[in-house]
Amino acid sequence: MLNVKKIAYLYIRVSTDEQADRGFSQRDQDQRLHEYCERNDLQVGKVIYEDYSAKTFKKRPAWSKLLADLKKTKGKKCNMILFTKWDRFSRNTANAYNMIDVLTAMNIEPNAIDQYLDLKVPESRIMLAIYIASAEVDNLRRGLNVVVGMRRGRLEGRWMGKAPAGYVNKIREDKTKYIELQEPEASHIKWAFKTLAEGTYATDVTWNLARERGMKCKRNTFWAVIRNPVYCGKVVVPPDEHNDMFLSDGKHQPLISEKLFWEVQDILNGRSKVQSIKAETPLNLPLRGFLYCPFCNRTLTGSPSKGRSEYYYYYHCKSPCKARFKGDDINKDFERELLKFVPKPGMAELYKKVICDITVDDKENFEVSRKKLISEISDQNNIITKIRAMLLSDDLHIDDYKIMKSKCEEKITRLEAELNDIKDKAAIKTDYATLVDEALKRLKKLYELYCNGTIEQKRYLIGSIFPAEWTIFENKGRTEKVNLAALLIYQINNTLRHKKTGVRTKIRTNSGLVLPKGVEPVCYISVNQLANALISD
Repeated sequence: MLNVKKIAYLYIRVSTDEQADRGFSQRDQDQRLHEYCERNDLQVGKVIYEDYSAKTFKKRPAWSKLLADLKKTKGKKCNMILFTKWDRFSRNTANAYNMIDVLTAMNIEPNAIDQYLDLKVPESRIMLAIYIASAEVDNLRRGLNVVVGMRRGRLEGRWMGKAPAGYVNKIREDKTKYIELQEPEASHIKWAFKTLAEGTYATDVTWNLARERGMKCKRNTFWAVIRNPVYCGKVVVPPDEHNDMFLSDGKHQPLISEKLFWEVQDILNGRSKVQSIKAETPLNLPLRGFLYCPFCNRTLTGSPSKGRSEYYYYYHCKSPCKARFKGDDINKDFERELLKFVPKPGMAELYKKVICDITVDDKENFEVSRKKLISEISDQNNIITKIRAMLLSDDLHIDDYKIMKSKCEEKITRLEAELNDIKDKAAIKTDYATLVDEALKRLKKLYELYCNGTIEQKRYLIGSIFPAEWTIFENKGRTEKVNLAALLIYQINNTLRHKKTGVRTKIRTNSGLVLPKGVEPVCYISVNQLANALISD
C-alpha cells in the first residue's frame, strides 16, 4: 500500500501591518515552517499570510477565506494546519478551543511546531490551556498598560492618537510627539465656531457654508469637531474606577478661546436661544422665516404664484390660516426700515465719539468683571467643600454627590474660561478709533450692500440687525426687537434729526438702552461684526 504524504497548510500571522511590511517575522515563520515539513515528510499545500491584527477569527480576512474553502472541500485537501506558536493561532482561550473543535470535526489537526501537542491525548489540553492563557494574560496586561499610559498622557495635556481635523501629527527632534495647526483646515474650523456662536445660521447650514469655503469634513465629523474641547486647548481625560472625567490643559496651540467654545456648546445644547435661518430661499423672499403671522403667531413661509405673464411672490401662513401678503411690499418696507440705520451726514462722527467714550472705562470694567468672576469661582469651590463634608457625614448619597460635584466643576470651567478671555482682551491694546472708522465706512454703504448682496448675505444681515421675527401690522412689517448696536445708530440718527428742528435733547454716552419688560434679551453683536457680515463670503 502506498504511503501518501499528509498535506499541511502553513498559517503565518503577524500582529501589525508594520511587522508585515518592515519586519522579518513573516519570512522567519515561513522558513521555519517549510523546514519542519521537509524534516517530517509533509507536503506543503497552501501558505496563508495574515497581516491583520484581530482578537477573534471572524475578523481575520485570510483565515475567514481559508475556513470557507475548507468547509467547501470538507477538509479533503488538507490534513494539518501548522503555525510556529499557539499565540500565532489565538490569544483567546475560548476562541481557540472553539476553532480547534471546528477543525477537528473536518479531520484537520491544528498544531504549533515550537509547542507541539498531541491533541488526541486528553492531558495535552492542559498544556494547550497554559500556552494560550499565557498569551491571553500577556495581551490583557499590555492592553491595561496602554490604557494607563494613554490616560497619563492625557493628564499631562498630550493628544493621544491621530490628530483631529485642523491639526497634524508632528515629531520633535527628541522623538516626542505633538500636534500642530494645519492650514487651511484650521481657519475653516475657526470660522465655523465663530459663525455658530453668532447664532445666525443653523448647524447644518454652517457646515455646508464651511464646505463651500473649502473645509473637507463630513457631516458626522463636523458635529464631532464642534463638540471637541481640543480646539480650545483642552484634552478630555476619560473616567476610571477612581476618578470622573475631566478636562486637562493641553500642550498644543488652541484654535479658539474657551469662552467661544462654551458659547457654541450652549447653543448646541439649547441653553442659548438663537435666531437660526435656512440658506435655501428665493432671492425675492429674503424675509422668509423672519416673519410671523399677526393672526396665529406662526412663522410665515413664502412662495411664488404663477400669473398671466410672470411669477408673483407672497409671504403667507400655513393652512388653515389664510394670511397672505405681497412680497414686494414687505421687502420694500424692510428696505425703508434699513435706511434708518445708515448714519446720516455728520452723525457718524458723533457715533464714533459715543463708542470711544464708552471704551474709556474698559480698565475699570475689567476689574469689576474680574472680581465678580473670581467671587463666583470661590462660591462654587465652597459648594464642593460643603457637599464633600455632607458626604463624609453620611448626609448625602455618593451618586448625588457626584452629580452636584460634576455640575460645580463644569461651572468653574466655564467661569475660568470667561476670566481668561477678559484677561486676554485686557492685554490687547485696541485702537478703537481706527476700528470704528473702518466700521462706519461700511455702515454708510449698508443699504447698497443689502440690495446688491446675495440671498445668504441679505439673510445674514437681517438676522444680525433684527434678532426677533417681524410681524405684519396694517400690511407693513413691524418688529419690537432690534440689535443693540443698530439701535444705538437709530437713536443717534433720530435724536439729531429732532435737534435740527429746535428740540433740545441730551445724547447719553453710555449703552444704557433698556428694552421693555417681556422682551427676551437681544443677541449682541459689535458694529464691526455687523459691517463685516455684509461683505462676508
